Amino acid sequence: MRPEDAAAIADLLNAAEPLDDTGEHLDVDDVTEQFVNDLVDLERDTRLAWIGDELAAAGQVSVSTAAREQASVWCFGTVHPDHRRRGIGRQLMTWELERGAELHRNRHPDVPANVMVNVSATNSGARALAERLELEPVRDWFEMSCQLDGVVGELAAPTGITLAPYEAGRDDEVRQAHNLAFAEHFGSTERSPDEWRHFFTGSRGFRPELSVLAVGDDTGKLCGYALGYVYDADVEVTGRRQVWLGQIGTLPDHRGKGVGRALLAAALRTWAAAGHEEAWLGVDSANGTGALGLYERAGFSVQRRSTSWARRLPAC
Repeated sequence: MRPEDAAAIADLLNAAEPLDDTGEHLDVDDVTEQFVNDLVDLERDTRLAWIGDELAAAGQVSVSTAAREQASVWCFGTVHPDHRRRGIGRQLMTWELERGAELHRNRHPDVPANVMVNVSATNSGARALAERLELEPVRDWFEMSCQLDGVVGELAAPTGITLAPYEAGRDDEVRQAHNLAFAEHFGSTERSPDEWRHFFTGSRGFRPELSVLAVGDDTGKLCGYALGYVYDADVEVTGRRQVWLGQIGTLPDHRGKGVGRALLAAALRTWAAAGHEEAWLGVDSANGTGALGLYERAGFSVQRRSTSWARRLPAC
């Protein structure tokens, strides 16, 4: 990939979306932010397949700068609908798995790794390819949504905690809280300041005015957070004012006290008051914190499903 390829990559991904039902619609700036940026080694970690002047496929492999007890290497790839069933996807995924193993050896050799491909439930071709390459399904994911027109009333914060708007001055505190809150979640790794700024609160979609913090009254320290995102390309294509709950977390010492429930309620109320129509989020179907039940009680229902298929690698 090169910066000048961003428009062709956006066209490719948007052409595949109706068939694969990813729910993602990207413009050129989205592609640049997500795929063609300073955090990616374009020469080693990306590939494009061209047929003449037409982009037939695109792929990228990434691994975070830190790893806990297990490294997560993520492979992303898409083949244009007009060029499927020709072996391009197999070549691309084979390269991704090989490059993923190299990244594991080079970055996190002391721990085992999952080299993973996320496959939409509607993409039978990618699922069959993952099976042929002897990957195994390791996790299921849900995308859930709810309508915001029925959000009314307030939910009081737990005693001793105040719900407050996001503050830029607390951003690194939020990053550290996120790393701690997700320390035991599948596939989660610590986010460096650069990764956090680029992919999270520094991204084009982040909306500080739609984000909420939970702060302890006595300590003034962060207890939890809910971060909202709006993706303009999605809104333009769907015609619906959608908000994504990108990250929500409660620090371990404050779990079981209703902090997450109060944060979610405050976020939904804020979004509805701002004129947004739909709320969306993604969740690990096996999340051990009870998040799935929390979302269902708030009115969310599953709209899309996907599975992470993995090649498990031992420590080197």
